[in-house]
Amino acid sequence: MSIVPRRVYRARWAVGAAALALAATGCAPDSDASAEESPSPSGSASSPGWSAVGGEAVTGPSLSPSASQSEIEERRVDALPLPASCEATGIEQDASRVLGQLESPEFTEVRTDTRLECSWAGFDPDEGSEVVMVTFAPEKSLVAYPGHVPVKAQRRDDFFTTGAVASMGGIAQWDTGEMFSGVKLHLPGMLISTTSNTPRVATGDLLRAVTATAQELTGGTAQQGAAEPAPPTPAPEPTVQADADSTAEPRD
Repeated sequence: MSIVPRRVYRARWAVGAAALALAATGCAPDSDASAEESPSPSGSASSPGWSAVGGEAVTGPSLSPSASQSEIEERRVDALPLPASCEATGIEQDASRVLGQLESPEFTEVRTDTRLECSWAGFDPDEGSEVVMVTFAPEKSLVAYPGHVPVKAQRRDDFFTTGAVASMGGIAQWDTGEMFSGVKLHLPGMLISTTSNTPRVATGDLLRAVTATAQELTGGTAQQGAAEPAPPTPAPEPTVQADADSTAEPRD
């Protein structure tokens, strides 16, 4: 790599451009919760992917299928605050296993009024360009309130859930394509999406990383699996007192 730096820089520039283009368009379809949208052809092909990482099919809407949009809007929660920075989300630590698969990744952060993009782009001489991107978009989630299952998710099998995602009141979406693959978490008040273009990064690892970050941001159940603190050690006084009593003179 050191003898062809210009090619490397060009490749990384191309990766960054592709990542930004993906971010600019990747979440746009999700902002439309219309039931008229046709199912994606990638849905049935992607469902075995989420089942292999412990996912379950989305079942049962919280409201009847005939619920009006006004009823949904009445229960809609406010969007969560946009994180101040990628560092503030903790995503780099949560995704350390994923990012460790990239070859000398370069970090880029882009923050607008409505979204925060965190990307890591690398270049491997054998594998070519590689990128991992995580995007936070509070206004783009399809889930209006905890437990809400939009009609779109009921009709497409690329949507699924896990115990951790359900505990946050949301649903997940397995997002696969010819070049990029990833997962989206539709949570009440926040959409967190992550994607990668390298086969060395497993989508299941992306799911685990972004779920951990989402739990921290939403105050979810991240601490449930943590070890409980050990109970305090009993005071030794009773034992000492017993020893002292054993040396006392017997009474008549």
